[in-house]
Amino acid sequence: MDNAKKICLIGNKEIFAIDLIDEFIKNSSRICLLLGDDNIFNTIDDIYKRKVNYIKSLDIQKINDLIHTENVNLIITSSYIAKNIKLLRKEKSCIYDILSNESINILTYINITDFPIQLLKQYVLYYDKVVFVDKYKRQEIEPDEMSNIGFLFEVMQRAQSDKKDLEKNQKKLQVLNDAIIDFSFDDNIEKIAEKSIKTCLDITSAQYGSITILFNDKKIEKEYTHSDIDITYSYRIHSNNEIVGILTLGYKEASYKGKENDYIINLICSSIGDFIYTFMKKEEGKRLKASTNKIKIMGEIAGGIVHDLNNVFAIIKGYTQILQISSDAYNIKEYIDTIADVTKEGIDKIKIIQDFSRNIPEEKKKIKINDIISRAIQTSRPKWENSGYISGKSIDIALSMKSQKEVLVKENEIKEALINILFNSVDAMENGGCIYINTYDEEKNVVIEVIDEGEGIDKDVIDNVFDPFFTTKEKSTGLGLSLVKKNVESNGGEVFIESKKNEMTKCTIKIPIMEG
Repeated sequence: MDNAKKICLIGNKEIFAIDLIDEFIKNSSRICLLLGDDNIFNTIDDIYKRKVNYIKSLDIQKINDLIHTENVNLIITSSYIAKNIKLLRKEKSCIYDILSNESINILTYINITDFPIQLLKQYVLYYDKVVFVDKYKRQEIEPDEMSNIGFLFEVMQRAQSDKKDLEKNQKKLQVLNDAIIDFSFDDNIEKIAEKSIKTCLDITSAQYGSITILFNDKKIEKEYTHSDIDITYSYRIHSNNEIVGILTLGYKEASYKGKENDYIINLICSSIGDFIYTFMKKEEGKRLKASTNKIKIMGEIAGGIVHDLNNVFAIIKGYTQILQISSDAYNIKEYIDTIADVTKEGIDKIKIIQDFSRNIPEEKKKIKINDIISRAIQTSRPKWENSGYISGKSIDIALSMKSQKEVLVKENEIKEALINILFNSVDAMENGGCIYINTYDEEKNVVIEVIDEGEGIDKDVIDNVFDPFFTTKEKSTGLGLSLVKKNVESNGGEVFIESKKNEMTKCTIKIPIMEG
């Protein structure tokens, strides 16, 4: 730095001028009065601090006395001026006297965004040199450029203001990015809706937020209010080019900043829309897989029923032929009764398929678990009896149904769970065997045990058997036991599996006893 007596440094952070302050102190033959704060003083190189008289308080008269009696130089920082601006304005004439004193050297740092341009233009006229300082460069203003200093200040202030806005938006984008990452670990659309509103309130100046989302024919509504509001603005949430929700933000009139946050808010709406679309696709996939599993089970049931119906129709055909040629009238009633019986049996078989395939919403009802088990056995019997007939293996069922208590459940869901368990047991017993079904009452639960004599389940996979799409079979959707778990738990129950390799597998279901 040259021998200029009064130097004004202008920038956006005092820290970028510390080396110039050190240089000023180093080159000074006098003690330097530092009018600043702890941050600046603590940053000055220790070897120069002995030449610094650090003054925190504002006492213009004392400073003026020191300048005249102690023969000192002066270092003034922007933070000091900004902190004491009101008092300094009252001492304006004294300040200008100090700045006009040619016997002292002065180094002043001014933050370009701390003061009005008109004040800066007046202030810098007292300096011999003006230097713009930032992180990357220093640029001295030539004397013939001083007439344009106001324009330069405007440009610098605008640049700093834009930079602050950019930093502010970067912070908002970081908050949004963190929120999106958080969303991605959540599989609950309602929680994502809640987090979306909180994120908007964190990022904007809004005091109120609400969100309405249409998801799988269900309306999800969430609302947060921090205080009373004057105005509201709504934003559409799009998913795959369709409007699937509305985000509404409310503001106090004084805090509303126009469309400053619209870019961030639209990003949030876009992100919510993307998550809704992803969720919808997941749900569609789950429904498709579940339907595939149900169709598979229906096919297995139907296969056995077709075998039974063939027998039914063979009997009807046989007795019809007998009637056609029979002259023994006394036997006709017996033949007709037999035809009626087997026809009813055929109708019952078809009804099993109809009951299983229909998709009518079901209410919970009070029922004994033994009745559901009997119907599950009746429904599944054609499949495993036919399977045993084809493969030459014998499948028996041994019942010990001691439960007397009633449960409150959706009957078809529990029946479907039991059918899945029975089919798994039949598949596991390649050489045939017996399936033992036990029921009994505990203090709070009705207990069902289904035990087969099959090949058992390996220890390293038994913990995964209830996971969707997990299977050890070549031709399986892997949804059988996951459907068991879902159906049992949706009725307030629990399901457990235990197994011994090459000996047995036991599936235990516990359902709460209906109170009262």
